[in-house]
Amino acid sequence: MGGFVIDVYIGFLVRWIVILWRNAASCKWPIVAGSVVHCHFEEHGYGGDYVVLQYKVEWERFEGVLKKPFIYENYAEAYTRHHPADSQLRIHVDPKDPTRSFPVLDL
Repeated sequence: MGGFVIDVYIGFLVRWIVILWRNAASCKWPIVAGSVVHCHFEEHGYGGDYVVLQYKVEWERFEGVLKKPFIYENYAEAYTRHHPADSQLRIHVDPKDPTRSFPVLDL
């Protein structure tokens, strides 16, 4: 049973490390306006639960996905309520390759 509990925290930690690394890599990219396409909560038994945030950059219709991990479901639900479809979102876009993007995180 201990393995099923610890994997949630390991998955949470690994996902946050990836998010923070992507945020650091994209912090010098220009920020453009975008919008949320869809934001929903996904439950996974192994590796923990997360919210999937799909977004697009208006001027080119580029799309991206952010899988933000949560330990507690009520925090995930609050995050999804904060990002309804068609709400505005600031997005870092790679000037050399506009297909690469990452949302500005509200940590």
